Amino acid sequence: MLQDEFEAARNKNHALQMEAYMKHNFKFIGIKSPQRRALQKPFLDTFHTTLSVQSKWQIIFELWKKEEREYQLLAMDLLNKFKKSEFSITDIVRFERLILEKSWWDSVDTIASNALGIYFKQFPNQQKIITQKWGDSSNIWLMRSCLIFQLKYKNDVDFELSSSLIRKFQFNNEFFIQKAIGWSLRQYSKFNPEEVRDFLSKNKLSGLATREASKYLN
Repeated sequence: MLQDEFEAARNKNHALQMEAYMKHNFKFIGIKSPQRRALQKPFLDTFHTTLSVQSKWQIIFELWKKEEREYQLLAMDLLNKFKKSEFSITDIVRFERLILEKSWWDSVDTIASNALGIYFKQFPNQQKIITQKWGDSSNIWLMRSCLIFQLKYKNDVDFELSSSLIRKFQFNNEFFIQKAIGWSLRQYSKFNPEEVRDFLSKNKLSGLATREASKYLN
């Protein structure tokens, strides 16, 4: 059983280091990523061939409840193996729950830029509806998700939507929001640098966001 293998690999010294790195927001077993991926690989290889979609989601949320962060990391790896066709429009409720529970940059960034990004590709009409709802919330992780779900869209970014969200959040002083603004612009600048330059020239962003956005423009 995978949980037994995780427990057998418990390392107190590694756990303390990992907990410190994550600002003591979570407990850790102390399994570093290469070892964890090796241990969980057989389970991941069979996960999507033997279970129904409903069972997969059930396992993900069971892992999300566990105390140690390695179980949430496993859950994210499982989620990232979902096929586009396996998502349903109502899954947005599940994504919101995962973003809001045990929130930190590692989980939010992984979910938003991978599975959530795929979901919005599958259901593009949901993009403006959900980003307006999440953007009007007071939760920084929902707001950050709005800004970064298009990170892997390359040249298919809806820059009108992205620009409107950046303007909405540009005076928010939260570090994770400003970092996400810069990150989204920096990524898009790889494909449309002139559009990003023009946006920066017309909108006064924070120093952090501007530095991040300009990294590939100099």
